[in-house]
Amino acid sequence: MPLINHAIPNLINGVSQQSETLRLGSQAESQINGFSSVVEGLKKRPPTEFVKKISSSAFTNPFIHTINRDSNEKYILVITQNSIQVFDVDGNSYTVNTPAGTNYLNITNPKDNFSAVTVADFTFLVNKSQAVAMDSTVTSARPFEAIYSVTQGVDQTVYKLNINGTDYSYTTTTTSSSYQSTEIVSQIFNQISGLSGFSVTNLGSDIHISNSSDFTISATDGFGNTASQVIKGNTAEFSDLPKRAPNGYQVEISGDPSNAFDNYYVKFVSDSSSDGGFYQETVVGGTKDKLDNSTMPHVLIRQADGQFRFTPCNGATYTISGTDFTVPSYGDRLVGDETSAPNPSFVGFKISDIFFHRNRLGFLSDETVVLSRAGEFFQFYPETVTTILDSDPIDVSVSHQKVSILRHAIPFNEDLLLFSDQSQFVLKGGQILTASNVDISVTTDFENSKNVKPVAAGKNIYFAFNKGNFTGVREFFIRPDSDQNDADDITAAVPKYIPKNVYKMAVATNENTLVLLSDDEQNAVYVYQWYITNNQKLQSAWHKWTYGTTTNTKVLNADFIETDLFMVVERSDGVYIVKKQTAPAVTDTDAIYLTHLDNKLNESSTGLTKSYNAVTNQTTITLPYAIDNTMQVVTRNVNANSTIAGQLIPIVSTSGSNIIVSGDQTSTKFFVGEKYTFEYQFSQQYIQYSSAQSKTAVKEGRLQIRNWTITYDNTGHFKVEVTPKARATSTKTFTGAIVGVGTVNGINLEDGDYTFPIMSRNEGLVVKLTNSEYLPSSFINAEWQGFYNQQSEQNT
Repeated sequence: MPLINHAIPNLINGVSQQSETLRLGSQAESQINGFSSVVEGLKKRPPTEFVKKISSSAFTNPFIHTINRDSNEKYILVITQNSIQVFDVDGNSYTVNTPAGTNYLNITNPKDNFSAVTVADFTFLVNKSQAVAMDSTVTSARPFEAIYSVTQGVDQTVYKLNINGTDYSYTTTTTSSSYQSTEIVSQIFNQISGLSGFSVTNLGSDIHISNSSDFTISATDGFGNTASQVIKGNTAEFSDLPKRAPNGYQVEISGDPSNAFDNYYVKFVSDSSSDGGFYQETVVGGTKDKLDNSTMPHVLIRQADGQFRFTPCNGATYTISGTDFTVPSYGDRLVGDETSAPNPSFVGFKISDIFFHRNRLGFLSDETVVLSRAGEFFQFYPETVTTILDSDPIDVSVSHQKVSILRHAIPFNEDLLLFSDQSQFVLKGGQILTASNVDISVTTDFENSKNVKPVAAGKNIYFAFNKGNFTGVREFFIRPDSDQNDADDITAAVPKYIPKNVYKMAVATNENTLVLLSDDEQNAVYVYQWYITNNQKLQSAWHKWTYGTTTNTKVLNADFIETDLFMVVERSDGVYIVKKQTAPAVTDTDAIYLTHLDNKLNESSTGLTKSYNAVTNQTTITLPYAIDNTMQVVTRNVNANSTIAGQLIPIVSTSGSNIIVSGDQTSTKFFVGEKYTFEYQFSQQYIQYSSAQSKTAVKEGRLQIRNWTITYDNTGHFKVEVTPKARATSTKTFTGAIVGVGTVNGINLEDGDYTFPIMSRNEGLVVKLTNSEYLPSSFINAEWQGFYNQQSEQNT
């Protein structure tokens, strides 16, 4: 029976739910509260640092959005029913003025019904349950009106004007004064100026005629009907317009009579300094030209005074603290009509997502994508209908054999990736994105979860999809060998790992870390870590972090700002902001290691107090949060201080938010926080035969494992639990040596190998690494030795 050595090269590829015979040696049966680093190996996850309590009561279905304005200003926006709050990442609350009220926020489940995007000092918020409507007001309607013009005075010619069937005429003579255009107009004007119900104005060579009721009017002349004209309502050419008209006089330029899309409207703008004016393109009278701003996305505006304003975009001016400010307004239809300048496609529909792309604000609605004018985020109507401008709004629909209600939009490689429930589309354009060159095409057909917005990480996009009672995640990318888009299932090895009802994903691009939150396991954060080099993925690790217990802790939101993960966490006594540093090699200040306690505070943290009782020789430490879990108080290192770091201070009792410890600790430098447990369970081990193509696990025969060796680095504590099949668990504890009393920074972190006995068959064997203490642990690789009894010859 030969002695066999088998090496496990690393422990950084997370959990696999494949058959044990198909797993990589670096994949585990389970991993909880670990961190899989390609540089530092498998280590205990970083702790959370207590930031501040932001509410004494629970948030009900909150929508939470992180505003990363710049390197100095970062905020957390919280929307609950009929309420909006803003905090900075230090937990300080900011005033949010709501001069127009909060009716737009009056829904019971904001978490599932809001989307947000931040552009500079503006955060646009869309209520996805609100259908967009047009305002009930209409543009000013002109009376029924016409202008009769004498375009040429001709002698001995009859000029005739017919109104409602009655002719009014004048015949010129050979006398020059009789066939001047002004004289002809004057003669006709004298005949019609008293018509009942009509308003008639002599404009020189033109007559303006109007009535509150419709009327018929026509003009003829003895010069082939070319010496006079009547324009009522419309004319074919701009050049036909009379040179003078009343201010506001409106005419439709019909252009090609077979094409309604080339029509446009002009109005006359009087020049008060002279007897004239000019024509300006306008909107047709008597139509709805305004979006109902109360149904459109609202804005949260950061003001220079440090306060915020939440308001509809209605152009109103408000006075706050003695200062006036005017809110931007969604632009009205200023030209054309509902054919030549139609309403944006989102009118009458709900907006499902809001985004910013290539200097345009964009909305998804039903099967359409609508983007604002370039650089003008509140304008969704064109400036002119006489030509197509590069800056015009873009309004385009997807085309697919499936019904494709668009849910999410993510900028991707200078294009825009659009997600429906079952397909993905790419919106592309030229070097400058315009309405003339925009194109939407189907790129892939994968199912997508409508409840969680995809996230971008460099050249990849991650999106979730439903797997029955579980959730899967795909990685969307461009295949380097074919330049084709594809989306790999990165949860193929863990199909029953992530629970359903995932509602949030966040990514740290500089740390290659993706996190997911689910309503079905509210105290857990599911984590994916990856590492790619030379287009080869060398790490693909799924695992999870847990906080508190399922009954007292809910992670409401998680977002990365650079390498720091900021979480909004609900506990038994309220809601808190906590922070986790995920950058490599993080240590406590002045120390060589990181103290692993959640909701970590030190003795001088804001909100923490200490009180010594000389009678009992005990110190009461009062925390700024209620104690929900097992606590530890540990001395910490501070330069030029005699405290020996890493020593546990005995806890006498805990109650409410108070911890009573032995001795006078009022001058002691310490950390205090909650214990949490790291756990890593190795996959079941087998003999493997290698070939040039693969490795094959062999289940035949008997493998008796004799011992196991763990290689560790910068480690102060861990336990090994060995449970053979149908036998009791044996536990071995590794503890780094403590340097003698009086030495500053008294923790000794060790590197080396730790060997422990197994003496068990591989079948049913459970080997776990755990660490419930504040000391760090980091594992590089592992190895086991065993005896293999081959029952039959193996053909190789």
